[in-house]
Amino acid sequence: MGMFDEIIVPKSYLKSLLDKKDEHLFNTSHTFQTKDMRCAMDVYKVYRQRLYKLEKNGFSGKKENWTSVNDNVDIRFFDSIKDDKGDAWWSEFEFTFKKGRIDTKSKIRLNITETKKDRAEIDRMWDTEQEILDAYRNRSVKYKIFAFLEKRFQKAANWARRKHSIPLPIRREAYEKSGRLKKDPDCLNVYKDV
Repeated sequence: MGMFDEIIVPKSYLKSLLDKKDEHLFNTSHTFQTKDMRCAMDVYKVYRQRLYKLEKNGFSGKKENWTSVNDNVDIRFFDSIKDDKGDAWWSEFEFTFKKGRIDTKSKIRLNITETKKDRAEIDRMWDTEQEILDAYRNRSVKYKIFAFLEKRFQKAANWARRKHSIPLPIRREAYEKSGRLKKDPDCLNVYKDV
C-alpha cells in the first residue's frame, strides 16, 4: 500500500457533508489517511478553518509544535470504519485549501463495503476451506515429505547465498570507480545487513 500521511479532521467540519444518521461513524477529531501530501508519515490537522502540520521533534518530550501550511492544495482523505453493528464502511472526502484556509469541502464516498453478515459468511467459507486443506496437509505423506525437503533446500539456498555474497569493501570500490557512489551516496545502504 505504501506510505501515507494522516490528517485529523474534527467531526464538526464534516457535519454539513453527512446525513444525520451517519454522524455517529466519526470521532470528535477523526484521523484519516491521505496520499495527497508528501507521503512521509506526517501528521496534519484542520483547526479553525486552517491546515496545520505537526513538526517532528524526535522524542524530545517537548510540547507538540504545529505550523501553519499556507499552500493551495486539494487533500483527499479516507478511512475504513466499523459501526456499532459490525458493518464496515468506506469514507472519503476532499477539502480544497487556498493559502492554507478551507475553500471547499466535498464528500466523495460514504458507503457500506461489507456487512457483518457478509463477513461471517466469508469467515465460514474460509474456515471450511482451511479445514479441508489442513486435513490434506496432515494426512498426505507426499505433502509432508516435499514440505520437509522445501524447508531444507531453502536453508541450503540461504546458506549458499551468504557464502557467495560480494564483500562490502569490494562493492564500495566498484561503486567508487564507476561513479555511482558519488552520484548516490546511499546506494550501499541496502547491502549493509547482508
